[in-house]
Amino acid sequence: MVNFRSARGGRKASAITHKQSLPQARNLKSFDVLVVGGGPTGSLAAYTLAKGGIDVAILEKEKVPRYKVCGGGLQGKSLRCLPFQVSEVVEREIFGMVFQLRLKNKFIRRYPLPISYNVNRERFDYLLLKHAQEAGAVLLQEAKVCSLEVSRDSVKVFTERETLGGRVIIGADGAHSVVRKAINPKGSMQGQMGIICELKRGENTSHVPEDIYIIDWGTVPGGYAWIFPKEGILTTGAMVPLVLSGSLKGYLQAFLRGQGLGMGGERVLAHPIPTRGPGETISTTWGLLAGDAAGLTDPFTGEGLYYALRSGEMAARWAGEFLKSGADLRGYEEEIEQKLMPEIIIAWKLRNFFNTFSGYVHNLYKKNDRLWCSFCEMLRGEITLEEGVRRTGIVTNLRNRPPQPIRGYIERFTAWYESRQIERFKRSKPPW
Repeated sequence: MVNFRSARGGRKASAITHKQSLPQARNLKSFDVLVVGGGPTGSLAAYTLAKGGIDVAILEKEKVPRYKVCGGGLQGKSLRCLPFQVSEVVEREIFGMVFQLRLKNKFIRRYPLPISYNVNRERFDYLLLKHAQEAGAVLLQEAKVCSLEVSRDSVKVFTERETLGGRVIIGADGAHSVVRKAINPKGSMQGQMGIICELKRGENTSHVPEDIYIIDWGTVPGGYAWIFPKEGILTTGAMVPLVLSGSLKGYLQAFLRGQGLGMGGERVLAHPIPTRGPGETISTTWGLLAGDAAGLTDPFTGEGLYYALRSGEMAARWAGEFLKSGADLRGYEEEIEQKLMPEIIIAWKLRNFFNTFSGYVHNLYKKNDRLWCSFCEMLRGEITLEEGVRRTGIVTNLRNRPPQPIRGYIERFTAWYESRQIERFKRSKPPW
Protein backbone atom coordinates (compact mmCIF):
# COMPACT_ATOMS: atom_id res chain seq x y z
CA MET A 1 0.00 0.00 0.00
CA VAL A 2 1.36 3.37 -1.01
CA ASN A 3 0.32 6.67 0.56
CA PHE A 4 0.31 9.87 -1.43
CA ARG A 5 0.55 13.29 0.12
CA SER A 6 -2.35 15.65 -0.39
CA ALA A 7 -2.20 17.95 -3.40
CA ARG A 8 -1.88 20.83 -0.97
CA GLY A 9 0.81 19.16 1.16
CA GLY A 10 0.81 17.89 4.72
CA ARG A 11 -2.36 15.79 4.92
CA LYS A 12 -2.48 12.28 3.47
CA ALA A 13 -4.82 11.46 0.64
CA SER A 14 -6.51 8.10 0.17
CA ALA A 15 -4.16 5.14 -0.27
CA ILE A 16 -3.96 3.07 -3.43
CA THR A 17 -3.13 -0.63 -3.49
CA HIS A 18 -1.22 -2.09 -6.45
CA LYS A 19 -1.14 -5.82 -7.11
CA GLN A 20 2.01 -5.74 -9.24
CA SER A 21 5.25 -7.15 -7.83
CA LEU A 22 7.39 -4.03 -7.56
CA PRO A 23 11.17 -3.87 -8.17
CA GLN A 24 13.48 -3.35 -5.21
CA ALA A 25 14.98 0.06 -4.52
CA ARG A 26 18.55 -1.24 -4.90
CA ASN A 27 18.11 -0.89 -8.68
CA LEU A 28 17.22 2.78 -8.30
CA LYS A 29 18.19 5.17 -11.10
CA SER A 30 17.81 8.85 -10.25
CA PHE A 31 17.06 11.93 -12.32
CA ASP A 32 16.17 15.51 -11.48
CA VAL A 33 12.84 15.22 -13.33
CA LEU A 34 10.86 12.20 -14.46
CA VAL A 35 8.44 12.90 -17.32
CA VAL A 36 5.79 10.18 -17.57
CA GLY A 37 4.57 9.94 -21.15
CA GLY A 38 6.36 10.39 -24.47
CA GLY A 39 3.69 12.27 -26.41
CA PRO A 40 3.99 15.94 -27.48
CA THR A 41 3.43 17.19 -23.92
CA GLY A 42 6.15 15.04 -22.39
CA SER A 43 8.58 15.50 -25.26
CA LEU A 44 8.40 19.30 -25.22
CA ALA A 45 8.66 19.35 -21.42
CA ALA A 46 11.74 17.11 -21.54
CA TYR A 47 13.26 19.12 -24.40
CA THR A 48 12.83 22.36 -22.46
CA LEU A 49 14.35 20.89 -19.29
CA ALA A 50 17.29 19.26 -21.08
CA LYS A 51 18.05 22.51 -22.91
CA GLY A 52 18.27 24.12 -19.47
CA GLY A 53 20.87 21.61 -18.33
CA ILE A 54 18.49 19.57 -16.16
CA ASP A 55 18.84 15.78 -15.90
CA VAL A 56 15.52 14.45 -17.23
CA ALA A 57 14.13 11.08 -18.28
CA ILE A 58 11.04 10.31 -20.37
CA LEU A 59 9.14 7.17 -19.37
CA GLU A 60 7.18 5.91 -22.38
CA LYS A 61 5.03 2.82 -21.81
CA GLU A 62 5.29 1.63 -25.43
CA LYS A 63 8.07 1.04 -27.92
CA VAL A 64 8.48 4.03 -30.25
CA PRO A 65 7.46 5.01 -32.82
CA ARG A 66 3.91 3.97 -31.83
CA TYR A 67 0.46 4.53 -33.29
CA LYS A 68 -1.59 7.28 -31.70
CA VAL A 69 -5.38 7.69 -31.90
CA CYS A 70 -5.72 11.31 -33.01
CA GLY A 71 -7.02 13.44 -35.86
CA GLY A 72 -3.59 15.02 -36.16
CA GLY A 73 -4.80 18.54 -36.90
CA LEU A 74 -1.99 20.88 -35.87
CA GLN A 75 -3.28 24.44 -35.70
CA GLY A 76 -1.08 27.32 -36.70
CA LYS A 77 -1.01 28.53 -33.10
CA SER A 78 0.41 25.13 -32.08
CA LEU A 79 3.36 25.60 -34.44
CA ARG A 80 4.16 28.81 -32.61
CA CYS A 81 4.72 26.77 -29.43
CA LEU A 82 7.48 24.68 -31.00
CA PRO A 83 11.11 25.85 -30.85
CA PHE A 84 12.02 23.78 -33.92
CA GLN A 85 10.65 23.01 -37.39
CA VAL A 86 8.28 20.08 -38.00
CA SER A 87 7.59 20.64 -41.70
CA GLU A 88 9.03 17.21 -42.55
CA VAL A 89 6.03 15.49 -40.92
CA VAL A 90 3.31 17.83 -42.24
CA GLU A 91 1.26 15.85 -44.76
CA ARG A 92 -1.36 18.42 -45.76
CA GLU A 93 -1.87 22.18 -45.42
CA ILE A 94 -5.49 23.15 -44.79
CA PHE A 95 -6.98 26.28 -46.38
CA GLY A 96 -10.66 26.00 -45.56
CA MET A 97 -13.62 24.01 -44.27
CA VAL A 98 -16.84 22.45 -45.46
CA PHE A 99 -19.51 23.04 -42.82
CA GLN A 100 -22.77 21.11 -42.71
CA LEU A 101 -25.59 21.29 -40.18
CA ARG A 102 -27.40 18.12 -39.05
CA LEU A 103 -26.00 16.06 -41.94
CA LYS A 104 -27.21 18.56 -44.59
CA ASN A 105 -27.18 22.29 -45.46
CA LYS A 106 -23.57 22.24 -46.65
CA PHE A 107 -21.29 25.12 -47.68
CA ILE A 108 -17.55 25.73 -48.07
CA ARG A 109 -15.34 28.57 -46.84
CA ARG A 110 -11.73 29.18 -47.82
CA TYR A 111 -8.88 31.32 -46.47
CA PRO A 112 -5.79 32.57 -48.37
CA LEU A 113 -3.33 31.26 -45.75
CA PRO A 114 -3.03 27.83 -44.07
CA ILE A 115 -5.23 27.59 -41.00
CA SER A 116 -4.10 24.13 -39.95
CA TYR A 117 -1.58 21.42 -40.77
CA ASN A 118 -2.31 17.70 -40.81
CA VAL A 119 0.33 15.42 -39.35
CA ASN A 120 0.63 11.70 -38.85
CA ARG A 121 0.83 11.47 -35.06
CA GLU A 122 3.19 8.51 -35.13
CA ARG A 123 5.76 10.50 -37.13
CA PHE A 124 5.05 13.79 -35.34
CA ASP A 125 5.42 12.33 -31.85
CA TYR A 126 8.59 10.47 -32.82
CA LEU A 127 10.13 13.66 -34.23
CA LEU A 128 9.48 15.51 -30.96
CA LEU A 129 10.98 12.62 -28.99
CA LYS A 130 14.11 12.74 -31.13
CA HIS A 131 14.48 16.47 -30.51
CA ALA A 132 14.18 15.84 -26.76
CA GLN A 133 16.86 13.13 -26.93
CA GLU A 134 19.18 15.33 -28.98
CA ALA A 135 18.79 18.02 -26.32
CA GLY A 136 19.98 15.51 -23.67
CA ALA A 137 16.83 13.83 -22.34
CA VAL A 138 17.00 10.09 -21.62
CA LEU A 139 14.23 8.04 -23.25
CA LEU A 140 13.14 4.87 -21.45
CA GLN A 141 10.89 2.80 -23.71
CA GLU A 142 8.42 0.13 -22.60
CA ALA A 143 8.52 1.70 -19.13
CA LYS A 144 4.92 1.41 -17.99
CA VAL A 145 4.42 3.13 -14.62
CA CYS A 146 2.69 0.94 -12.01
CA SER A 147 2.80 3.19 -8.95
CA LEU A 148 4.50 6.08 -7.17
CA GLU A 149 5.97 6.47 -3.71
CA VAL A 150 6.39 9.96 -2.30
CA SER A 151 8.85 10.93 0.43
CA ARG A 152 9.87 14.30 1.78
CA ASP A 153 12.56 15.11 -0.79
CA SER A 154 11.96 12.74 -3.67
CA VAL A 155 9.55 10.54 -5.57
CA LYS A 156 10.05 6.92 -6.59
CA VAL A 157 8.40 5.58 -9.71
CA PHE A 158 7.89 1.83 -10.00
CA THR A 159 7.70 0.49 -13.53
CA GLU A 160 7.23 -3.12 -14.57
CA ARG A 161 11.03 -3.45 -14.92
CA GLU A 162 12.77 -1.07 -12.54
CA THR A 163 12.58 1.63 -9.92
CA LEU A 164 13.39 5.24 -10.78
CA GLY A 165 13.88 8.23 -8.52
CA GLY A 166 13.36 11.91 -9.12
CA ARG A 167 12.81 15.20 -7.37
CA VAL A 168 9.90 16.22 -9.61
CA ILE A 169 7.42 14.27 -11.73
CA ILE A 170 5.58 15.69 -14.73
CA GLY A 171 2.51 13.64 -15.57
CA ALA A 172 2.08 13.73 -19.35
CA ASP A 173 0.54 10.27 -19.55
CA GLY A 174 -2.77 11.10 -21.18
CA ALA A 175 -6.41 10.66 -20.31
CA HIS A 176 -5.81 7.53 -18.20
CA SER A 177 -2.97 9.18 -16.26
CA VAL A 178 -1.45 7.17 -13.40
CA VAL A 179 0.20 10.35 -12.12
CA ARG A 180 -3.16 12.14 -11.96
CA LYS A 181 -4.50 9.41 -9.68
CA ALA A 182 -1.67 10.24 -7.29
CA ILE A 183 -1.89 14.03 -7.48
CA ASN A 184 -5.69 14.28 -7.58
CA PRO A 185 -7.19 10.89 -6.57
CA LYS A 186 -10.71 12.26 -6.17
CA GLY A 187 -10.73 14.41 -9.29
CA SER A 188 -13.76 14.39 -11.57
CA MET A 189 -12.91 15.97 -14.90
CA GLN A 190 -15.77 16.40 -17.34
CA GLY A 191 -15.44 13.93 -20.16
CA GLN A 192 -16.30 13.42 -23.79
CA MET A 193 -15.70 10.41 -26.00
CA GLY A 194 -14.35 10.24 -29.52
CA ILE A 195 -13.80 7.57 -32.18
CA ILE A 196 -11.45 7.54 -35.15
CA CYS A 197 -11.44 5.49 -38.36
CA GLU A 198 -8.81 5.85 -41.08
CA LEU A 199 -9.91 5.26 -44.69
CA LYS A 200 -7.35 4.52 -47.38
CA ARG A 201 -7.25 6.85 -50.35
CA GLY A 202 -8.57 5.31 -53.56
CA GLU A 203 -11.03 5.77 -56.40
CA ASN A 204 -13.95 5.88 -53.98
CA THR A 205 -12.37 8.82 -52.10
CA SER A 206 -11.11 10.86 -55.06
CA HIS A 207 -13.98 13.36 -54.68
CA VAL A 208 -12.81 14.39 -51.18
CA PRO A 209 -10.69 17.59 -51.31
CA GLU A 210 -7.05 17.46 -50.20
CA ASP A 211 -6.82 20.89 -48.59
CA ILE A 212 -9.98 21.39 -46.52
CA TYR A 213 -11.67 19.88 -43.48
CA ILE A 214 -15.22 18.54 -43.69
CA ILE A 215 -17.23 19.21 -40.52
CA ASP A 216 -20.75 18.23 -39.44
CA TRP A 217 -22.21 19.82 -36.35
CA GLY A 218 -25.58 20.22 -34.66
CA THR A 219 -26.55 16.56 -35.24
CA VAL A 220 -25.63 15.32 -31.75
CA PRO A 221 -25.78 17.86 -28.89
CA GLY A 222 -22.27 18.84 -27.85
CA GLY A 223 -20.65 16.79 -30.63
CA TYR A 224 -19.43 16.92 -34.20
CA ALA A 225 -17.98 14.68 -36.94
CA TRP A 226 -15.05 15.39 -39.23
CA ILE A 227 -12.77 14.32 -42.07
CA PHE A 228 -9.08 15.32 -42.12
CA PRO A 229 -7.18 14.57 -45.37
CA LYS A 230 -3.65 13.20 -45.06
CA GLU A 231 -1.06 11.43 -47.17
CA GLY A 232 -2.71 8.29 -48.50
CA ILE A 233 -5.54 8.26 -45.96
CA LEU A 234 -8.57 10.18 -44.71
CA THR A 235 -8.67 10.36 -40.94
CA THR A 236 -12.34 10.46 -39.95
CA GLY A 237 -13.97 10.66 -36.56
CA ALA A 238 -16.65 11.96 -34.28
CA MET A 239 -16.88 13.31 -30.74
CA VAL A 240 -19.87 13.48 -28.38
CA PRO A 241 -20.48 13.99 -24.64
CA LEU A 242 -19.63 10.87 -22.64
CA VAL A 243 -23.29 10.16 -21.81
CA LEU A 244 -24.06 9.92 -25.55
CA SER A 245 -21.09 7.71 -26.47
CA GLY A 246 -23.43 4.90 -27.54
CA SER A 247 -24.38 7.00 -30.56
CA LEU A 248 -20.81 7.53 -31.78
CA LYS A 249 -20.41 4.76 -34.35
CA GLY A 250 -23.87 5.26 -35.87
CA TYR A 251 -23.24 9.00 -36.11
CA LEU A 252 -19.88 8.54 -37.86
CA GLN A 253 -21.36 6.00 -40.30
CA ALA A 254 -24.23 8.34 -41.18
CA PHE A 255 -21.83 11.25 -41.67
CA LEU A 256 -19.55 9.24 -43.97
CA ARG A 257 -22.49 7.98 -46.01
CA GLY A 258 -23.45 11.57 -46.67
CA GLN A 259 -19.95 12.19 -48.07
CA GLY A 260 -20.14 9.17 -50.37
CA LEU A 261 -17.85 7.18 -48.09
CA GLY A 262 -18.28 4.07 -46.02
CA MET A 263 -16.67 2.08 -43.23
CA GLY A 264 -15.79 -1.49 -44.20
CA GLY A 265 -13.36 -3.57 -42.20
CA GLU A 266 -11.32 -0.58 -41.06
CA ARG A 267 -10.29 -0.42 -37.43
CA VAL A 268 -12.41 1.91 -35.30
CA LEU A 269 -10.71 3.16 -32.14
CA ALA A 270 -12.27 5.03 -29.21
CA HIS A 271 -10.53 7.55 -26.99
CA PRO A 272 -11.70 9.61 -23.99
CA ILE A 273 -11.36 13.40 -24.06
CA PRO A 274 -11.16 14.80 -20.50
CA THR A 275 -11.70 18.51 -19.90
CA ARG A 276 -10.59 20.23 -16.71
CA GLY A 277 -12.98 22.38 -14.73
CA PRO A 278 -11.84 25.59 -12.99
CA GLY A 279 -10.00 24.84 -9.75
CA GLU A 280 -9.36 21.16 -10.53
CA THR A 281 -6.09 20.13 -8.86
CA ILE A 282 -3.23 19.58 -11.32
CA SER A 283 -0.19 20.29 -9.14
CA THR A 284 1.31 19.40 -5.80
CA THR A 285 4.60 19.92 -3.97
CA TRP A 286 6.32 17.17 -5.97
CA GLY A 287 4.52 16.89 -9.30
CA LEU A 288 2.64 18.53 -12.14
CA LEU A 289 0.03 17.40 -14.65
CA ALA A 290 0.05 18.63 -18.23
CA GLY A 291 -1.79 18.02 -21.49
CA ASP A 292 -4.58 15.44 -21.48
CA ALA A 293 -3.47 14.24 -18.02
CA ALA A 294 -4.49 17.68 -16.74
CA GLY A 295 -7.68 17.71 -18.83
CA LEU A 296 -6.43 20.59 -20.94
CA THR A 297 -8.53 20.12 -24.06
CA ASP A 298 -11.01 22.29 -25.92
CA PRO A 299 -14.52 21.13 -24.90
CA PHE A 300 -16.04 22.46 -28.14
CA THR A 301 -13.70 20.85 -30.66
CA GLY A 302 -11.80 18.27 -28.57
CA GLU A 303 -8.52 19.80 -29.81
CA GLY A 304 -5.68 19.13 -27.40
CA LEU A 305 -2.34 19.57 -29.17
CA TYR A 306 -2.14 23.31 -28.55
CA TYR A 307 -2.82 22.92 -24.83
CA ALA A 308 -0.47 19.92 -24.70
CA LEU A 309 2.44 21.95 -26.04
CA ARG A 310 1.70 25.08 -24.00
CA SER A 311 1.28 23.21 -20.72
CA GLY A 312 4.32 21.00 -21.39
CA GLU A 313 6.56 24.04 -21.73
CA MET A 314 5.00 25.68 -18.67
CA ALA A 315 5.40 22.54 -16.54
CA ALA A 316 9.06 22.29 -17.54
CA ARG A 317 9.67 25.92 -16.63
CA TRP A 318 8.13 25.49 -13.17
CA ALA A 319 10.03 22.26 -12.56
CA GLY A 320 13.24 24.07 -13.49
CA GLU A 321 12.49 26.96 -11.14
CA PHE A 322 11.75 24.50 -8.33
CA LEU A 323 15.11 22.78 -8.80
CA LYS A 324 17.06 26.01 -9.09
CA SER A 325 15.42 28.21 -6.46
CA GLY A 326 12.86 26.11 -4.57
CA ALA A 327 9.87 27.78 -6.24
CA ASP A 328 6.48 26.39 -5.21
CA LEU A 329 5.33 24.03 -7.95
CA ARG A 330 1.74 24.97 -7.22
CA GLY A 331 2.38 28.27 -8.95
CA TYR A 332 2.10 26.27 -12.18
CA GLU A 333 -1.56 25.67 -11.46
CA GLU A 334 -2.13 29.39 -10.95
CA GLU A 335 -0.48 30.12 -14.30
CA ILE A 336 -2.71 27.55 -16.02
CA GLU A 337 -5.75 29.23 -14.45
CA GLN A 338 -4.65 32.62 -15.73
CA LYS A 339 -3.34 31.77 -19.21
CA LEU A 340 -5.10 28.63 -20.46
CA MET A 341 -8.34 28.17 -18.53
CA PRO A 342 -10.00 31.39 -19.78
CA GLU A 343 -9.90 29.97 -23.33
CA ILE A 344 -11.27 26.60 -22.17
CA ILE A 345 -14.09 28.30 -20.26
CA ILE A 346 -14.98 30.40 -23.31
CA ALA A 347 -15.01 27.24 -25.42
CA TRP A 348 -17.54 25.69 -22.98
CA LYS A 349 -19.74 28.78 -23.33
CA LEU A 350 -19.47 28.73 -27.12
CA ARG A 351 -20.41 25.05 -27.19
CA ASN A 352 -23.49 25.77 -25.08
CA PHE A 353 -24.38 28.75 -27.25
CA PHE A 354 -23.97 26.83 -30.48
CA ASN A 355 -26.12 23.93 -29.27
CA THR A 356 -28.86 26.41 -28.38
CA PHE A 357 -28.65 28.47 -31.57
CA SER A 358 -26.99 26.07 -34.03
CA GLY A 359 -28.89 27.27 -37.10
CA TYR A 360 -28.07 30.89 -36.33
CA VAL A 361 -24.34 30.20 -35.87
CA HIS A 362 -24.19 27.98 -38.95
CA ASN A 363 -25.63 30.77 -41.10
CA LEU A 364 -23.23 33.28 -39.57
CA TYR A 365 -20.26 31.18 -40.64
CA LYS A 366 -21.78 30.97 -44.11
CA LYS A 367 -22.48 34.67 -44.62
CA ASN A 368 -20.33 36.71 -42.24
CA ASP A 369 -16.78 37.28 -43.45
CA ARG A 370 -15.77 38.96 -40.23
CA LEU A 371 -16.62 35.90 -38.17
CA TRP A 372 -14.93 33.49 -40.58
CA CYS A 373 -11.73 35.55 -40.80
CA SER A 374 -11.58 35.92 -37.01
CA PHE A 375 -11.98 32.15 -36.66
CA CYS A 376 -9.10 31.57 -39.08
CA GLU A 377 -6.91 34.13 -37.31
CA MET A 378 -7.60 32.34 -34.03
CA LEU A 379 -6.58 28.97 -35.51
CA ARG A 380 -3.41 30.56 -36.88
CA GLY A 381 -2.57 31.98 -33.44
CA GLU A 382 -2.85 35.61 -34.49
CA ILE A 383 -5.60 36.34 -31.95
CA THR A 384 -6.95 34.47 -28.91
CA LEU A 385 -10.37 32.87 -28.75
CA GLU A 386 -11.45 35.57 -26.32
CA GLU A 387 -10.34 38.30 -28.74
CA GLY A 388 -12.22 36.59 -31.55
CA VAL A 389 -15.44 36.43 -29.52
CA ARG A 390 -15.07 40.07 -28.51
CA ARG A 391 -14.38 41.16 -32.08
CA THR A 392 -17.39 39.40 -33.61
CA GLY A 393 -19.86 39.54 -30.72
CA ILE A 394 -21.06 36.06 -31.68
CA VAL A 395 -22.67 35.38 -28.32
CA THR A 396 -25.02 38.35 -28.76
CA ASN A 397 -25.02 40.14 -32.08
CA LEU A 398 -22.37 41.41 -34.43
CA ARG A 399 -22.23 44.98 -33.18
CA ASN A 400 -22.82 45.41 -29.47
CA ARG A 401 -22.07 43.43 -26.32
CA PRO A 402 -24.93 43.52 -23.80
CA PRO A 403 -24.48 44.41 -20.12
CA GLN A 404 -22.95 41.73 -17.87
CA PRO A 405 -26.28 40.68 -16.24
CA ILE A 406 -27.72 39.89 -19.68
CA ARG A 407 -24.58 38.01 -20.72
CA GLY A 408 -24.81 36.01 -17.50
CA TYR A 409 -28.43 35.15 -18.23
CA ILE A 410 -27.55 34.02 -21.78
CA GLU A 411 -24.75 31.81 -20.45
CA ARG A 412 -26.99 30.19 -17.82
CA PHE A 413 -29.79 29.67 -20.31
CA THR A 414 -27.59 28.10 -22.99
CA ALA A 415 -25.93 25.77 -20.44
CA TRP A 416 -29.36 24.65 -19.26
CA TYR A 417 -30.65 24.26 -22.80
CA GLU A 418 -27.70 22.13 -23.89
CA SER A 419 -28.18 19.76 -20.94
CA ARG A 420 -31.87 19.54 -21.87
CA GLN A 421 -30.97 18.70 -25.46
CA ILE A 422 -28.61 15.96 -24.32
CA GLU A 423 -31.32 14.37 -22.15
CA ARG A 424 -33.82 14.60 -24.99
CA PHE A 425 -31.36 13.00 -27.42
CA LYS A 426 -30.75 10.11 -25.01
CA ARG A 427 -34.47 9.29 -25.02
CA SER A 428 -35.13 9.77 -28.74
CA LYS A 429 -34.35 7.80 -31.86
CA PRO A 430 -31.13 9.00 -33.58
CA PRO A 431 -31.80 11.20 -36.64
CA TRP A 432 -30.03 8.88 -39.09
